[in-house]
Amino acid sequence: MGILRIVYKNLKQRSLSSLLTIFSIMIGVALVISIILLRQESEEAFNQTATGYELIVGPKGSSLQLTLNTVYQIGLPIQNMPLSAYELLKNDKRVKLAVPYVLGDNFKNFRLIGTVPEIFTEFEYKKGIKYKISPGRIFENDLEAVIGSETAQRTGLKVGDTFTGSHGVDSYEGAEAHDEFRFNVTGVLEKTFTPVDRVIFVTMNSVWKIHHHEAEESKDTAVSLKKENTITSILLKLKNPVYFDLIRRQINDNKYEGINAQAVLPVLEIKQLFDIIGNINSILLVIAYLVIFVAAISILVSLYNSMNERKRDIAIMRSLGATKFTILKIIVLEGALISLTGALSGALLGHFTIFIMKNKISDLAGIQITGTAFNIIELYIFAGTIILGIIASIIPALKAYNTDVAKNLNPVS
Repeated sequence: MGILRIVYKNLKQRSLSSLLTIFSIMIGVALVISIILLRQESEEAFNQTATGYELIVGPKGSSLQLTLNTVYQIGLPIQNMPLSAYELLKNDKRVKLAVPYVLGDNFKNFRLIGTVPEIFTEFEYKKGIKYKISPGRIFENDLEAVIGSETAQRTGLKVGDTFTGSHGVDSYEGAEAHDEFRFNVTGVLEKTFTPVDRVIFVTMNSVWKIHHHEAEESKDTAVSLKKENTITSILLKLKNPVYFDLIRRQINDNKYEGINAQAVLPVLEIKQLFDIIGNINSILLVIAYLVIFVAAISILVSLYNSMNERKRDIAIMRSLGATKFTILKIIVLEGALISLTGALSGALLGHFTIFIMKNKISDLAGIQITGTAFNIIELYIFAGTIILGIIASIIPALKAYNTDVAKNLNPVS
């Protein structure tokens, strides 16, 4: 009988104990790989999204909030700022392109963003890549809309359909619907694998028209002040990188034409965000590694406790010609096979978990996660888990190695 067949038979005899140990290893490895993959793919997705322009200009406040809200459609806007800020930056000779955003409403939780046609004709959301519309065309008039691919898929909207927005950047129970303003879908964006897949682009005047109408119907003075046209943020592409730091400092130091705003570098903000997330990831990874370590200890305990039951079997094998080293190999191979099975199933479970959660993650963060990416660290985790299983099996293997043949061949009384 071959050694591997003997190993398989021994594990089968202790199937419950073996399966529980494999399950523990699988959970630990799956946790580690899930955390690593989620960080890797989300960081790549966030960084790729913020490469088509140098600066975001918006109201003073949290720079991270401004970045997340403008680029990734996460959270609420800080507040609005005068349209004049956009006009000044647009006409600045150092600015290649300025794209304004006006937020305020949503349709079934998909945000309406008021902007300009240049976002489709001149703006590059990634270096060298512009938005493409198929089918349909860009908006040309008020109350026309271009929708993201995911917006179209989840709402069922298509070119020629109409819809009405609701008050607020995110939907909530009791939100006021603007039934008197119906938008006509003129185009659908091709999939970009960015948060833009989940938005609805309209003209700025469309957003202002709706809110001016609200203000006219309201007796609240604070609401009436919204009659002034305002914007939420501005995406800036500069003619030359040499202007980057100068414009940023001028705006942040309130030395740019009286604009009271901030200019942030989105890539830097995302890096700082992932530095924070990295600390949380480290804690989760420590927990996951502890799960793997405890599982390795269970290999040691399981094999060690089984030695008392297997002393006679080992003695019989020795009497039939098996060497001490052969016995040692059998026990070590049992530990290796348990850890190998747990590590392999854990790796598959980790990838599968991210894969089945990708739509949920996309809903929450507006980024594309696949679960199919590979990180070289996975190989180290895989190899390390197997080595840990082998190490854990050495003590019970040595006990088997030193089994007294003569004593354990005596008839059982």
